[in-house]
Amino acid sequence: MNKKFLIISTFFILISCSDGFVELENRIKIHAEKNGIEKSFFQVKKEALYIQQWSKDDTFIDEINEFKRLDNENFPGKGKILFTGSSSIRFWDSLEEDMEPLEVLNRGFGGAQISHVIHHFEVIVKPYNPKAIVFFCGTNDLTALKTPEETVHDFKKFLSLVRNEFGNIKVYVIGIKPTLDRLYLDKEERIFNSLVSSLASDDAYLEYINIWDPMLNQDGSRMPELFIEDGLHMNEKGYEVWTKKVRESLGKEFDL
Repeated sequence: MNKKFLIISTFFILISCSDGFVELENRIKIHAEKNGIEKSFFQVKKEALYIQQWSKDDTFIDEINEFKRLDNENFPGKGKILFTGSSSIRFWDSLEEDMEPLEVLNRGFGGAQISHVIHHFEVIVKPYNPKAIVFFCGTNDLTALKTPEETVHDFKKFLSLVRNEFGNIKVYVIGIKPTLDRLYLDKEERIFNSLVSSLASDDAYLEYINIWDPMLNQDGSRMPELFIEDGLHMNEKGYEVWTKKVRESLGKEFDL
C-alpha cells in the first residue's frame, strides 16, 4: 500500500509542475470553497488532471474523424444553415424536421468547449460554406473553470474565424440553458449570457437567442420536465422550447 501511495503521489507531483496546472488547481480550490465543498489533496489533483485532459485540442478527434468519413462518403453540400457546438446540438436528433423547410446540417460533438470548435474549424465549419451558423457552446468551458470573460473571449475568436472565412453571414448564438445539473454555475452562466447578449446588440450579423427565461418556471425555478435523468441534456420537451426560439430568430432572415 505504501509503495502504491508513493507511486501515485510521485505521479501527481510530476504533473503538477507546470504553471497552468497550478493555476487550474487554484481555481478548483477557490470554486470548491465558494460552494462550501471540501476537497482533499488528491481530489484536487484528480479533478485538475481530468479538466486538463478534457481541454486538449484532440479530445474529440474520434468524432471529428467520423464527420470526415461521412463527408467523404456523401458530402452534405454547401450553403445550408450549420448548427455546431457541444452535445445539446449533437443530440438534437429532430433538427432537420424541426427546422423545415430550411436545409440544415448538424455538426455538434461531444462535450465540446469553444476551443475545440475553433481547433476543428477547418473540418466542421469551413467545408460547408454555410449561409448562416447556429452556435451553442460555452457551458462546458465554465464547467472546466474558465471564467465567463475567458469563455466569451474564445467565442470572439470563433466569430473572427467565421468573419474572415465567410464575411458577414449571420451567426445565431444560443445562450446557455438553465440546467439542473449545473445550478452551481448559475452566476457564471448568467454573466456569460449577458456578455454575449451585449456583444450581439452591437453587431448586426450576430443574434443572441435567449433560451434561459423560457426554460424557467414563473417563480424563476428550473424545470426538471425539460431534461433527461442526468439533469443536463434535454428531452423532447426541452428541444420543443429550443425549436420555437430558434425558428423565431431564423424566421427574421429566412422564409419559414
